[in-house]
Parts: sequence; structure tokens; C-alpha cells
Amino acid sequence: MTQIEPNVLALCWFALFWSICCLSFLQLAGMYPLGSRTDDGGPTSPTFVLGNTALWLVLLVGTCLFGVAELRWTSFVVVGGILFLFLPELFQAIPVRWRNGWAGLIATGVTLAAALALLASLGQSPIKSLLS
Repeated sequence: MTQIEPNVLALCWFALFWSICCLSFLQLAGMYPLGSRTDDGGPTSPTFVLGNTALWLVLLVGTCLFGVAELRWTSFVVVGGILFLFLPELFQAIPVRWRNGWAGLIATGVTLAAALALLASLGQSPIKSLLS
């Protein structure tokens, strides 16, 4: 494996962060356009959806910077592409009340915040060295 990607630990962290980004994207995509949902998931606060979207965008940029700083570009593209391709199936396995309701939106927000905190602690020095 070291011939393919010498930094396997960073690859695992990237896969985790990218998976959270992909699943959160699918969760948030179902919340737009704001205020137009009429399904059984109930109303959602546009402010809460926009806050989760902001967290998602920050995590997405941080994950990409972490991947560029720590991985070979081929690993970045292949692992990111495979996860992006197969994670929607995992998302469909989540119960509908978690995908479309308040519980799922709250879980997404907490997961995004925790992932951002973890990414900040793990990726601070590689990202800082990449940007300087």
C-alpha cells in the first residue's frame, strides 16, 4: 500500500472527512429550496439549514486542503471519487425521519462541528504549510 499512498493514516482521515462531506451534502440538498418542503419531515428553520450549509462548506474546503497537503493527487481523486460514487447508497439506507426531519438536521450539524474540530486539530500544520 505504501507504493500507492505512503501516508495511509492521512488517507483514512481524508476518507472519513470526505464521507462526512458527501453524506452532509445529500442531507442538505434535500432541504433546498428553503421554505418549500411539504413532505412529512415537517418545517425546518432556514437559519439552521444555512448554518449547517456554512459548516459544510468550511469542512469541504478544509478537507480538500488537507487532501492536497497530505496525499498524492491520485489518491485524492480515486478515493474521493469512489466515496462520492457509493455513499448515496449508504444515505438511502438511513431512515427517512433522519434524512428529512429535525433529528437528521441536528445530527448533521453536530457531526459537521465535530469533524471540523477534528480536522482543525489534525490538519492545522499541513494546511498551514500548504498555504504559506
